[in-house]
Amino acid sequence: RRQAFAEWLADLRKEALSKGISEKTVALALTDIETLPVVLERDRTQAERTLPLDEYLKRRLDRRTIRTAREMRRRHAAVLGRVSRHYRVSAGVIVAIWGLESNFGRFAGVRPTISTLATLAYDDRRGAMFRAELLDALRILDRGDIGLDMMKGSWAGAMGQPQFMPSSYLASGQDFDGDGRTDIWQSHADVFASIANFLRQKGWKAG
Repeated sequence: RRQAFAEWLADLRKEALSKGISEKTVALALTDIETLPVVLERDRTQAERTLPLDEYLKRRLDRRTIRTAREMRRRHAAVLGRVSRHYRVSAGVIVAIWGLESNFGRFAGVRPTISTLATLAYDDRRGAMFRAELLDALRILDRGDIGLDMMKGSWAGAMGQPQFMPSSYLASGQDFDGDGRTDIWQSHADVFASIANFLRQKGWKAG
């Protein structure tokens, strides 16, 4: 018998508390949540897996996108320059990733991250991976970097303008503007620095 969602959620609450996540955060985030069928539908039909590469690139890399990328690089040249020098990652590469992940911050997703990750974690297909991401999302809430109502993202649980999964946020997110929290939702400095740091941690070499 497959475990009912309510039972599964009760077990998750216990695990979260055992890992040091506060009772307040667990109660706030895991009360009255339901699975989201649309998330499972999107998980099984994502464009990167169903379209040939040439077709995917044709849809994503049109002249308008490239023109916008050049304009955004000019507009944010000062902070991009500081980030690029600090992390030794090209400003152009940072802008390209930003553009493809969230249309230069214009669309970072509207789905509630906790419910999204809970849906994917409860699903049989990649449950263990998404359960770990859900626990990391609870840790982010517990840190106070973002409020529950603002923690929104893609159908896969990717968050903010660089579309980081919670584990990537915890591993690579940067507070480059120095305000005491890592804000990949609204701070361009933090967004650019987090992208650059992610690449550097993965072995990026200047040039």
